[in-house]
Amino acid sequence: MTRIVHLSDLHFDRVDQRVVQALRDEINADPPDLIAVSGDLTQRAHRHEYRSSGAFLRSLNAPVLAVPGNHDITYLNMLERFLDPYRRWRRFVSRDVEPIWRDDTVAVVGLNTARRFTFGLDWSKGRYGVGQLRKFRRRVQELPPNLFRIVVAHHPLHPPETEPELAIVGRAERALACFQKLRIGLVLSGHLHRDYVHTHAVEAEDDTRMLIVQASTATSTRLRGEPNAYHRLTVEPSGQVLIEVRAWDGERWRTARAREQGARLTRPSAEPAAAESRAPASTGAEA
Repeated sequence: MTRIVHLSDLHFDRVDQRVVQALRDEINADPPDLIAVSGDLTQRAHRHEYRSSGAFLRSLNAPVLAVPGNHDITYLNMLERFLDPYRRWRRFVSRDVEPIWRDDTVAVVGLNTARRFTFGLDWSKGRYGVGQLRKFRRRVQELPPNLFRIVVAHHPLHPPETEPELAIVGRAERALACFQKLRIGLVLSGHLHRDYVHTHAVEAEDDTRMLIVQASTATSTRLRGEPNAYHRLTVEPSGQVLIEVRAWDGERWRTARAREQGARLTRPSAEPAAAESRAPASTGAEA
């Protein structure tokens, strides 16, 4: 069994400090095996925002795996955006923008969907790259086959059912096809500041499904009709996933709802591999 806290869209410099402190206290009172952060740690990618978000992550008593969001690339310094868009990320958060973490139950793989440039005026739109998915396929195929496979990325693969017009990540269909072939069981994302779960049916002989879990903003004041919230996930070796939604009610965190979902079992028949040591995500220190 592996316990994961899923945070998204922290947006430091546009945060409620009471929420930040309460979130830190709650996580540290019951630390998970891993904290997965699906992007937008900052509001405008300023240095002071990166310092604050990096300090917050380092204050949590668990390994952190984080991937960038579109807000984590500067919109002001065009030279930096095009030549070295993740310089501040590597300095204050992590040396890796697509990290991997694993234990004896799960393998969690980060994918960066933020882009320094997209066609059109809206550069916030994310995209999966063809070469990126090819590299991802090789990395996943090298993992022990018994592990339940999880992807962490910023942009959504499906819109919420109530707002089907909302934009999703570029090359979503290609990414979904890749994830299906690799037997990904769970995808953790954010960007829309909305909490919902999409069950993606998979064409297979056995009854397998891929869960796509979208998180609201954990700490930002940029709410979109929903309270601040985050997920506590429990992944069983069988492929069962318990999703607990913790929401801020203005005074404290409380359980808004819990869902037990059956996800894809990545390797239904192979012998379990020897337990791997937990490898904490690499963290970059401020220079």
